[in-house]
Amino acid sequence: MEALRSSDPARIAGHRLLGRLGAGGMGVVYLARTPGGALVALKVLLAEYAEEPDFRERFRREVEVARRVDSPWAVPLVDADPDAEAPWLTTAFVPAPSLGEAVAAYGPLAEHGVRLLGARLAEALGAVHGVGLVHRDLKPGNVLIAHDGPRLIDFGIARAPQDTALTATGLVVGTPGYLSPEQAQDGGDGIGPASDVFALGCVLAFATTGRAPFGSGPVDALLYRAVHDPADLDGVPPELLTVLERCLEKDPARRPDAGELVRELAADGAPRDAETAEWLPEPVTRLIAERSAAALALPDIEHTQVPSAASATSAPTDSGHAESGPADSVPAGSDPADADPAASDTHGTSASPEPQDARPAGRRRFLLLAGGALALAAGAGGTWWAVARDGDSGDDSPAAAASSGRPVHTVALHGDLSGPQRETGRAQERGLRLAVAEFNARGDAPFTVKVRAVDDGGDPAASARLAAELTDDPAVLAVVGPTTDATAQSALAKYDAGLLPVVCVSPGATALSIQGFRSFLHARLPDAVLPVYVSNYLRGTARSRKIGIVVDRPAGNYGTDLSTSLSNVLGNAQQPSVPEVVSAMRRDFGSAVDAVLSAGADSVFFAGLPDRGALIASTLRERAFQGARMSGPALLDGRFLTEAQEAAEGWVVVAPVIDATRKPEAKKFAAAYRERFKEAPPRYAAEAYDVTGMLLKALSGLPAKSRTRANLLAAVRAGKYEGITKTFAFQKTGMMVIDGTGGFLWRVEQGDFVYGGPAPISV
Repeated sequence: MEALRSSDPARIAGHRLLGRLGAGGMGVVYLARTPGGALVALKVLLAEYAEEPDFRERFRREVEVARRVDSPWAVPLVDADPDAEAPWLTTAFVPAPSLGEAVAAYGPLAEHGVRLLGARLAEALGAVHGVGLVHRDLKPGNVLIAHDGPRLIDFGIARAPQDTALTATGLVVGTPGYLSPEQAQDGGDGIGPASDVFALGCVLAFATTGRAPFGSGPVDALLYRAVHDPADLDGVPPELLTVLERCLEKDPARRPDAGELVRELAADGAPRDAETAEWLPEPVTRLIAERSAAALALPDIEHTQVPSAASATSAPTDSGHAESGPADSVPAGSDPADADPAASDTHGTSASPEPQDARPAGRRRFLLLAGGALALAAGAGGTWWAVARDGDSGDDSPAAAASSGRPVHTVALHGDLSGPQRETGRAQERGLRLAVAEFNARGDAPFTVKVRAVDDGGDPAASARLAAELTDDPAVLAVVGPTTDATAQSALAKYDAGLLPVVCVSPGATALSIQGFRSFLHARLPDAVLPVYVSNYLRGTARSRKIGIVVDRPAGNYGTDLSTSLSNVLGNAQQPSVPEVVSAMRRDFGSAVDAVLSAGADSVFFAGLPDRGALIASTLRERAFQGARMSGPALLDGRFLTEAQEAAEGWVVVAPVIDATRKPEAKKFAAAYRERFKEAPPRYAAEAYDVTGMLLKALSGLPAKSRTRANLLAAVRAGKYEGITKTFAFQKTGMMVIDGTGGFLWRVEQGDFVYGGPAPISV
């Protein structure tokens, strides 16, 4: 990110400008904060073009196109005013490099990474084509690279196939080198979805080989090669070669459509779920982590303009990152910089933090930025920016709601109820239903609550779709969920657009907290805070002198958050540590374990997931290691016990969740849960019960005519709720107040996880 220039305004339409992300022929793209405090990329049309009706109309149509495209792999439009004196639009901010920048700096992607890249970009194109549009400018500079997959950006020249408003004799629309033959020919006749597929083939060839498939040089040469010459695919793995050759057929009718590409690319070798983290080279993963950390240090919402009551209830919002500079029409015969994909990348550059003094004192005590990575001070204080289902019978059922004669309001449960994390999702659903049943049974309840539960099956795309459905349902006043980091990330922008309060109790990714969603309430400690308790336990209870930190690359953001934070906390405490990273390509943890043990580590912390945790546990047992063994909340999973068996014994986990059968404050809840569901409450049931009670208490405090989403959100943020699991308090931004509590210990004893109470807050 570049600093603002003296000629740049401080604000545009109430958005505080923080820096320049890039510029194109028609406008400038800024990193900005919305009036509500979220980070966005703001594109503004240059004054000289704003006065031209044709350019203003082009900008207006860009806004219309962006509104119509709905895909988790396309950066969403947040807000826009194409009729303003200086027309502008904002899109979600993603603190990530472009594909062009990443490949230019660190080299081509591995085959499995290219497959994921291609499958998800094909999904995004499918969404574009599904609403009757063609992107027309797919290139490495218009693809952002995030941990969980790519994001397609810049719909500046996207049009319906029959729309020829931008074409004229001698004018080429798009980026030479990534244009289909039909685009490259005079007039651009026949441009349709197949043109985007050709461009995708070019992008995947670049990602695989590090070079554009039709070379570089003058525009005329690039256009000629696209029409007449075969693509340069030397170095493309045989398994990918057939797919790319089909994409790059000269005849559009011979190319696959986007749906076929998704199936072909994902059929074999594309990483999924936890493996997604391995799709990028390690230096790119580090770069993304550094940029996410840098975003944490940007000026706070306290320094931005506070919205009026009217704007707070009507303005759509926001999340994460940037549009590229606008794609320009290139006169034939010129030699554009865009022919070099790395040269055209103007988005995804590092967000430079302001001086530390610019941040509130509370945050300065808790957050440190060291070497571009997030460091957490061990001291106290500070803050953190923190398929519909039928309701089961009982007092929370639709029939009960209708028969009460009181006003009816809906609270939704958005969870993974049938996928990999269904146990957690179902626990949250039952906790919510119990809280609602108890509320509805009260004789003095001012209204009746109806439950609407939706199941995303752990699929981010389904999560985004269901979030949009719940947001569009005016009866829904609040949502508890989603269940996982990935499904939350894909859903939060949808909820934010309708200012629908959404309370998460199980997702913990730091990335969720840096995007400034107005309606997001993070009701648990983020993963990056938990290492404070890990440090206190290992240095205090375990009396460790040197701590080995084993980072498992497949754990992605989760592993990065835990390991980076723990390293910094230990460094601040002047406690020696030994880091070791294990690649996803290795199933043997022997060398990593031997490395940390030979360096003198007398305790080991594992930053990874349950299946791989069983591997390191078995390795440590084979080495007869007797020191403390710890991990984060992901290891609190039955798969770890099943796969590690005896090797799991003695492991300690720090997690933001209680055992309601062992916590005195939760005794009545546990008894009620057992009576209703005929089993002991599982993990995360009490947390969902708590936040549901918090929402209903806040809603009860509002006059009947004031029970709106915005007022409920404001009431929760302004209040403090004493739950059975912990105290819930939030800043105006929805960040949870850090008060030294919220971390809990679990220990494996006799083949099961045993709750050990609150984690130590000091050594």
